[in-house]
Amino acid sequence: MAKVCVFCGGAPLTKEHVLPRWLKVALDPSVRKFRYIRLSGGGFQRHDAPPLNDQVKVVCSGCNSGWMNQLEEGVRHFLPALIQGKPCVLDTRAQRALAAWALKTLLMFQYTHRPEVRAVIPAGDFAALHTRRQPTESMLGRLGFMNYPPDDSEPLVDTLCQGYGTTELGGVAWIGTLKIGCMVVQIIRAPDVADGYKLTPFEALPSLRPMWPPEGPIKWPLVAAIPPELMTALALPESLDLNTMPG
Repeated sequence: MAKVCVFCGGAPLTKEHVLPRWLKVALDPSVRKFRYIRLSGGGFQRHDAPPLNDQVKVVCSGCNSGWMNQLEEGVRHFLPALIQGKPCVLDTRAQRALAAWALKTLLMFQYTHRPEVRAVIPAGDFAALHTRRQPTESMLGRLGFMNYPPDDSEPLVDTLCQGYGTTELGGVAWIGTLKIGCMVVQIIRAPDVADGYKLTPFEALPSLRPMWPPEGPIKWPLVAAIPPELMTALALPESLDLNTMPG
Protein backbone atom coordinates (compact mmCIF):
# COMPACT_ATOMS: atom_id res chain seq x y z
CA MET A 1 0.00 0.00 0.00
CA ALA A 2 0.99 3.61 -0.47
CA LYS A 3 2.84 5.56 2.25
CA VAL A 4 1.62 8.93 0.98
CA CYS A 5 -1.58 9.94 -0.79
CA VAL A 6 -1.67 8.55 -4.32
CA PHE A 7 -3.34 11.75 -5.51
CA CYS A 8 -1.52 14.63 -3.81
CA GLY A 9 1.42 13.07 -1.94
CA GLY A 10 0.05 14.19 1.43
CA ALA A 11 -0.24 12.39 4.76
CA PRO A 12 -1.49 10.92 7.03
CA LEU A 13 -3.50 8.33 5.13
CA THR A 14 -7.10 7.43 5.88
CA LYS A 15 -9.28 4.49 4.89
CA GLU A 16 -11.55 5.02 1.88
CA HIS A 17 -14.50 2.83 0.91
CA VAL A 18 -13.99 1.97 -2.75
CA LEU A 19 -17.76 1.92 -3.26
CA PRO A 20 -19.76 4.25 -1.01
CA ARG A 21 -21.86 2.66 1.71
CA TRP A 22 -24.90 4.65 0.59
CA LEU A 23 -25.05 2.46 -2.54
CA LYS A 24 -26.68 -0.17 -0.35
CA VAL A 25 -30.01 1.42 -1.29
CA ALA A 26 -29.38 0.44 -4.92
CA LEU A 27 -28.52 -3.21 -4.31
CA ASP A 28 -30.82 -6.19 -4.12
CA PRO A 29 -31.24 -7.37 -0.49
CA SER A 30 -29.85 -10.73 -1.63
CA VAL A 31 -26.69 -9.00 -2.89
CA ARG A 32 -24.08 -11.46 -4.08
CA LYS A 33 -21.24 -11.69 -1.60
CA PHE A 34 -18.50 -11.65 -4.21
CA ARG A 35 -17.13 -9.70 -7.13
CA TYR A 36 -14.82 -10.44 -10.03
CA ILE A 37 -11.40 -8.93 -10.74
CA ARG A 38 -10.80 -9.70 -14.40
CA LEU A 39 -7.24 -10.39 -15.51
CA SER A 40 -5.26 -10.15 -18.74
CA GLY A 41 -5.89 -13.17 -20.94
CA GLY A 42 -9.56 -13.48 -20.00
CA GLY A 43 -9.37 -15.09 -16.55
CA PHE A 44 -10.62 -13.63 -13.30
CA GLN A 45 -10.19 -13.75 -9.56
CA ARG A 46 -13.22 -14.21 -7.34
CA HIS A 47 -13.23 -11.95 -4.30
CA ASP A 48 -15.54 -13.42 -1.67
CA ALA A 49 -16.66 -10.45 0.40
CA PRO A 50 -19.51 -7.96 0.24
CA PRO A 51 -18.54 -5.43 -2.48
CA LEU A 52 -19.41 -2.46 -0.27
CA ASN A 53 -16.89 -3.61 2.35
CA ASP A 54 -13.80 -2.97 0.20
CA GLN A 55 -11.54 -0.31 1.74
CA VAL A 56 -8.12 1.00 0.80
CA LYS A 57 -5.71 3.15 2.77
CA VAL A 58 -4.02 5.18 0.04
CA VAL A 59 -5.53 8.69 0.27
CA CYS A 60 -5.09 11.51 2.75
CA SER A 61 -7.90 12.97 4.83
CA GLY A 62 -7.89 16.19 2.79
CA CYS A 63 -8.58 14.37 -0.48
CA ASN A 64 -10.91 11.84 1.12
CA SER A 65 -13.20 14.36 2.80
CA GLY A 66 -12.72 17.07 0.18
CA TRP A 67 -12.88 16.70 -3.60
CA MET A 68 -13.37 12.91 -3.51
CA ASN A 69 -16.43 13.35 -1.33
CA GLN A 70 -17.69 16.01 -3.73
CA LEU A 71 -17.44 13.51 -6.60
CA GLU A 72 -19.55 11.08 -4.57
CA GLU A 73 -22.20 13.71 -3.93
CA GLY A 74 -22.24 14.57 -7.63
CA VAL A 75 -23.61 11.13 -8.59
CA ARG A 76 -25.67 10.31 -5.51
CA HIS A 77 -29.02 11.39 -6.96
CA PHE A 78 -28.85 9.25 -10.12
CA LEU A 79 -26.31 6.43 -9.59
CA PRO A 80 -28.82 4.09 -7.85
CA ALA A 81 -31.16 4.36 -10.88
CA LEU A 82 -28.33 3.40 -13.24
CA ILE A 83 -27.40 0.39 -11.12
CA GLN A 84 -31.00 -0.79 -10.85
CA GLY A 85 -31.87 -0.07 -14.50
CA LYS A 86 -34.61 2.38 -13.56
CA PRO A 87 -35.65 5.04 -16.10
CA CYS A 88 -33.78 8.34 -16.00
CA VAL A 89 -32.10 10.80 -18.36
CA LEU A 90 -28.47 11.80 -17.96
CA ASP A 91 -27.79 15.32 -19.15
CA THR A 92 -24.27 16.48 -19.95
CA ARG A 93 -23.69 17.63 -16.39
CA ALA A 94 -24.61 14.19 -15.03
CA GLN A 95 -22.37 12.52 -17.60
CA ARG A 96 -19.44 14.68 -16.50
CA ALA A 97 -20.12 13.76 -12.88
CA LEU A 98 -20.37 10.06 -13.71
CA ALA A 99 -17.16 10.06 -15.75
CA ALA A 100 -15.22 11.71 -12.91
CA TRP A 101 -16.70 9.39 -10.26
CA ALA A 102 -16.06 6.27 -12.37
CA LEU A 103 -12.43 7.26 -12.96
CA LYS A 104 -11.89 7.88 -9.24
CA THR A 105 -13.52 4.56 -8.40
CA LEU A 106 -11.46 2.62 -10.94
CA LEU A 107 -8.29 4.18 -9.55
CA MET A 108 -9.26 3.11 -6.04
CA PHE A 109 -10.13 -0.40 -7.17
CA GLN A 110 -6.53 -0.77 -8.38
CA TYR A 111 -5.43 -0.91 -4.75
CA THR A 112 -7.61 -3.95 -4.09
CA HIS A 113 -5.62 -5.83 -6.76
CA ARG A 114 -2.21 -7.47 -6.76
CA PRO A 115 0.75 -5.10 -7.48
CA GLU A 116 1.24 -6.34 -11.05
CA VAL A 117 -2.41 -5.56 -11.84
CA ARG A 118 -2.26 -2.27 -9.97
CA ALA A 119 0.71 -1.02 -12.01
CA VAL A 120 -1.42 -0.61 -15.16
CA ILE A 121 -2.32 3.03 -14.41
CA PRO A 122 0.61 5.47 -14.13
CA ALA A 123 0.98 7.91 -11.22
CA GLY A 124 0.46 10.83 -13.60
CA ASP A 125 -3.16 9.84 -14.18
CA PHE A 126 -3.84 9.97 -10.42
CA ALA A 127 -2.26 13.43 -10.26
CA ALA A 128 -4.26 14.62 -13.28
CA LEU A 129 -7.56 13.65 -11.64
CA HIS A 130 -6.51 15.46 -8.45
CA THR A 131 -5.82 18.61 -10.47
CA ARG A 132 -8.70 18.51 -12.96
CA ARG A 133 -11.46 16.65 -11.07
CA GLN A 134 -12.42 15.02 -14.37
CA PRO A 135 -10.90 12.77 -17.06
CA THR A 136 -8.33 14.31 -19.39
CA GLU A 137 -8.55 15.02 -23.11
CA SER A 138 -6.59 11.77 -23.62
CA MET A 139 -9.52 9.75 -22.24
CA LEU A 140 -12.83 8.57 -23.64
CA GLY A 141 -15.72 7.24 -21.60
CA ARG A 142 -18.76 5.19 -22.47
CA LEU A 143 -21.78 3.85 -20.63
CA GLY A 144 -23.21 0.39 -21.23
CA PHE A 145 -26.28 -1.51 -20.05
CA MET A 146 -26.50 -5.09 -18.76
CA ASN A 147 -29.46 -6.86 -17.22
CA TYR A 148 -29.32 -7.07 -13.43
CA PRO A 149 -27.67 -10.37 -12.38
CA PRO A 150 -30.49 -12.91 -11.90
CA ASP A 151 -28.64 -15.14 -9.43
CA ASP A 152 -25.23 -16.03 -8.02
CA SER A 153 -23.98 -17.27 -11.38
CA GLU A 154 -23.00 -13.68 -12.23
CA PRO A 155 -21.18 -11.12 -10.06
CA LEU A 156 -22.90 -7.95 -8.97
CA VAL A 157 -19.62 -6.02 -9.25
CA ASP A 158 -17.06 -6.72 -11.97
CA THR A 159 -13.84 -4.73 -12.47
CA LEU A 160 -10.90 -4.77 -14.83
CA CYS A 161 -8.10 -2.44 -15.84
CA GLN A 162 -6.21 -3.70 -18.87
CA GLY A 163 -2.92 -2.06 -19.79
CA TYR A 164 -1.50 -1.77 -23.28
CA GLY A 165 1.95 -0.42 -22.40
CA THR A 166 3.55 1.85 -24.94
CA THR A 167 1.50 1.99 -28.13
CA GLU A 168 2.55 2.71 -31.69
CA LEU A 169 1.66 6.37 -31.14
CA GLY A 170 3.85 6.48 -28.03
CA GLY A 171 2.78 6.84 -24.42
CA VAL A 172 0.76 4.72 -22.05
CA ALA A 173 -2.70 3.33 -22.76
CA TRP A 174 -5.24 1.41 -20.68
CA ILE A 175 -8.92 0.52 -20.45
CA GLY A 176 -10.76 0.47 -17.13
CA THR A 177 -14.14 -1.26 -16.92
CA LEU A 178 -16.49 -1.10 -13.94
CA LYS A 179 -19.80 -2.98 -13.79
CA ILE A 180 -22.24 -2.58 -10.91
CA GLY A 181 -25.65 -4.16 -11.40
CA CYS A 182 -27.04 -2.90 -14.72
CA MET A 183 -24.39 -0.22 -15.20
CA VAL A 184 -21.16 -0.71 -17.14
CA VAL A 185 -18.77 2.24 -17.33
CA GLN A 186 -15.56 2.24 -19.33
CA ILE A 187 -12.74 4.78 -19.21
CA ILE A 188 -10.32 4.43 -22.12
CA ARG A 189 -6.95 6.12 -21.70
CA ALA A 190 -5.21 6.78 -25.02
CA PRO A 191 -1.65 8.01 -25.53
CA ASP A 192 -1.41 11.76 -24.96
CA VAL A 193 -3.26 13.62 -27.69
CA ALA A 194 -1.27 16.24 -29.60
CA ASP A 195 -2.15 19.91 -29.20
CA GLY A 196 -4.94 20.96 -31.55
CA TYR A 197 -6.41 17.45 -31.79
CA LYS A 198 -8.98 15.43 -29.90
CA LEU A 199 -9.98 11.78 -29.75
CA THR A 200 -12.70 10.61 -32.12
CA PRO A 201 -15.76 9.62 -30.04
CA PHE A 202 -17.01 6.05 -30.06
CA GLU A 203 -19.95 5.16 -32.25
CA ALA A 204 -23.26 5.08 -30.37
CA LEU A 205 -24.62 1.53 -30.14
CA PRO A 206 -27.92 0.16 -28.74
CA SER A 207 -26.07 -1.17 -25.68
CA LEU A 208 -23.29 1.46 -25.42
CA ARG A 209 -23.30 5.26 -25.47
CA PRO A 210 -20.40 7.74 -25.53
CA MET A 211 -20.27 9.49 -22.16
CA TRP A 212 -16.97 11.37 -22.03
CA PRO A 213 -16.69 13.93 -23.36
CA PRO A 214 -20.48 14.34 -23.13
CA GLU A 215 -22.32 15.01 -26.37
CA GLY A 216 -26.03 14.96 -25.56
CA PRO A 217 -28.63 13.45 -23.22
CA ILE A 218 -28.57 9.69 -22.57
CA LYS A 219 -31.92 8.00 -21.96
CA TRP A 220 -31.59 5.14 -19.47
CA PRO A 221 -31.92 2.21 -19.62
CA LEU A 222 -30.43 1.76 -23.06
CA VAL A 223 -32.49 -0.07 -25.65
CA ALA A 224 -30.33 -3.23 -25.66
CA ALA A 225 -28.40 -5.15 -23.02
CA ILE A 226 -24.84 -6.43 -23.30
CA PRO A 227 -24.94 -10.24 -22.88
CA PRO A 228 -22.89 -11.32 -19.83
CA GLU A 229 -20.79 -13.65 -21.98
CA LEU A 230 -19.49 -10.62 -23.91
CA MET A 231 -18.08 -8.91 -20.81
CA THR A 232 -14.58 -10.28 -21.40
CA ALA A 233 -14.53 -9.20 -25.05
CA LEU A 234 -15.73 -5.72 -24.06
CA ALA A 235 -13.18 -5.28 -21.27
CA LEU A 236 -10.24 -7.02 -22.96
CA PRO A 237 -9.98 -5.93 -26.61
CA GLU A 238 -6.87 -7.27 -28.31
CA SER A 239 -5.67 -3.79 -29.13
CA LEU A 240 -6.63 -0.13 -28.87
CA ASP A 241 -7.83 1.30 -32.16
CA LEU A 242 -8.30 4.99 -31.39
CA ASN A 243 -8.18 7.89 -33.81
CA THR A 244 -7.78 11.63 -33.45
CA MET A 245 -9.24 14.53 -35.37
CA PRO A 246 -8.69 18.29 -35.35
CA GLY A 247 -9.99 19.84 -32.15
